[in-house]
Amino acid sequence: MTTPSFTRSTPQDLVRVGVIAGPGGHMHGIWGNTMNPPAGQIRTTGMVLTHAWTIRPDMAERLNSLFQGVEIVHHPADMIGKVDGVYIDDVTALSLYPLFAKPFLEAGVPTFVNRPFATSLAKGQAMVDLAAKHGTPLLTASTWEYTESVGDLRAKAADMNDIKGYVAHNSMSDYYSHGLHGVWYIHAVLRDEIKKGRGRMTGAAYHTPNWRTPNGLVIYEHDHPTRPYYGSLQLVSGADAQGYMRIFGDHQGDAEGKIPGRPGYFRYNTWNALQLVIQEMFETGESPETGDDLMEKLTMFLLPFYSVLERGGNFVRREELGDWEVPNPSPVLMQDGEPTDSAFQQPYTEAELGAVERILS
Repeated sequence: MTTPSFTRSTPQDLVRVGVIAGPGGHMHGIWGNTMNPPAGQIRTTGMVLTHAWTIRPDMAERLNSLFQGVEIVHHPADMIGKVDGVYIDDVTALSLYPLFAKPFLEAGVPTFVNRPFATSLAKGQAMVDLAAKHGTPLLTASTWEYTESVGDLRAKAADMNDIKGYVAHNSMSDYYSHGLHGVWYIHAVLRDEIKKGRGRMTGAAYHTPNWRTPNGLVIYEHDHPTRPYYGSLQLVSGADAQGYMRIFGDHQGDAEGKIPGRPGYFRYNTWNALQLVIQEMFETGESPETGDDLMEKLTMFLLPFYSVLERGGNFVRREELGDWEVPNPSPVLMQDGEPTDSAFQQPYTEAELGAVERILS
């Protein structure tokens, strides 16, 4: 735990936020509007976006035009001392996240790294280790993880005498950008059970003709004190829930929960929950998740991707993942115009990424 830089002197004080933003991120389209609400929209957090850095000048101009008063800096490290926390939110440059996060983690600035955290286990571990070395709070998360559904299901799982398996589903566009929500929903529900020795993921397979679109089925194998158990994640679109999970128990019963598909107040009840969790981390200097939690989530995301991209969808053990790295969202992963998510529509060139890497290294 680091000593937070934020101290509220008056009720009107807001947490100052910096961002590394890009075309596939959420700050310009969603999060910024909750921090710096335009006329006619209410403030739903106690944060305010004050500083930003972008790879491309046009993104900086876009942020400037959308959010009055945001200062565009010449180097990410220029934000240090001026912000209370930082968002890393340029998934199109996902492979560079460790470099983006490095100056903030070294300086003790609470850091939120947007999903899916890293392109490889090694890069994820580098951020976790650096955060631990400097006592800096670090978090990566899906919006789904801090919904009421997860809290309720996690509590029910804790009361279960045994876990025999589960089924889950998640509404998605493609695995890379939104299939992850279902993966991390499962992890969030099982997080405490993993610590008890009945939930660590040991293998996975991803059965789908095309991960770029629904449908598909991810199968997970999990550790258990007596025998492994299995879970399935249906990656669908348009189902009657944003996310769903049913945990199979013994004769005393199962546990079931979902994030409603038509909740009515989705922006407030679902979307905003994670933002308040991030704000709490920025204010208190304490992350709600450990480095082990973050790495388990990353492994659960990467292993099915490795299965479908490298092993024809066959079952693979987590040890096989090794130093494998998934490419950035880019044309190398696209087929027939898919995925359609914004992260894939304005990819950086290798020359752009190389230039940024040289500057930040």
